[in-house]
Amino acid sequence: MSSIRTVCGDPSDTFERYAVGLARQDRLPTEKRADDKRWRRQTLLLELGRLGVQGWPLHRTLTTTGRLPDGCRPCLEGRGSNLCMTTRCNRDCFFCFNPKPRADGMSVHGRPAKTPAEAVEILAGLDIASLGLSGGEPLLDLDLLFGLVRAVRSRFGPAMRIDLYTNGDLLTRALAEDLKREGVNGLRVNLAARDYDAQPVRVALEAGLPAEVEIPAVPEDEARAREMMEQLDAMGAPHLILHELFATGQNLDALESRRLEAKGEEPSAALAWSAVSESEETAYRLLAHALRRKMRLSVYYCSCGTQQWIAESALARAGRIHD
Repeated sequence: MSSIRTVCGDPSDTFERYAVGLARQDRLPTEKRADDKRWRRQTLLLELGRLGVQGWPLHRTLTTTGRLPDGCRPCLEGRGSNLCMTTRCNRDCFFCFNPKPRADGMSVHGRPAKTPAEAVEILAGLDIASLGLSGGEPLLDLDLLFGLVRAVRSRFGPAMRIDLYTNGDLLTRALAEDLKREGVNGLRVNLAARDYDAQPVRVALEAGLPAEVEIPAVPEDEARAREMMEQLDAMGAPHLILHELFATGQNLDALESRRLEAKGEEPSAALAWSAVSESEETAYRLLAHALRRKMRLSVYYCSCGTQQWIAESALARAGRIHD
């Protein structure tokens, strides 16, 4: 925690409650036959190369088309940040890493903020180009959401990329139009939170609001994710972002109840979570499916290796800013 205090100031209550649970993540049993599974992952990666995947294999950062989501480019350079509006949510997903009990209270890059004005002041010291507004579910508090968007736009103008993270349950055509008008550049919709139903993406696209889908690669849901990909491709959705499923102290009980295992590799010292077994293989097969089907949908895999790369870039950049 001391290095976080040095770079970012005192952490928020949400961050403190999140960090308290981190030490529990090593309770998840390590995958059996880890060497065989590493070999299988490497074999799948080689097959993806033959199919034409692009990206940075060293970091396990891959894309089927070479097109990255606009909000991801600054993030890979260490110039992205997150503003958690609340941990309250209308869903209770097994993979969620937010601390319980769910609570109100903003957290900006791990620091507390009581008002949109305070949040913007923190952001102003970070030299970022991309911001994710997340939760919990941000659409539960529209007054705060629109207040934040207006404050960010007033301070940074159109140059700042704003992506809104949502499960899409509360999205309507009128709300999507309002979000676009106020300056939200696009949505990141977690369809895994709503049984892979792509309707919110359709609603957003029909309203002219760009909508990307961002989900964890859940091994048991691979077939459903593939069906979702077909729907997204047919409706012209631009991007699907796949994250490696990971364990923290907050979601460990739920992962254990599903008899999931930890990936057989050393956790990164730069991350506060560790990868779950079979998730990367699932992501690789979904990438391969998109390539074989020659989908227009661009599928981007953001692994724990990618997140380590991002964390190291961000920490190095923060060190330079605060020197």
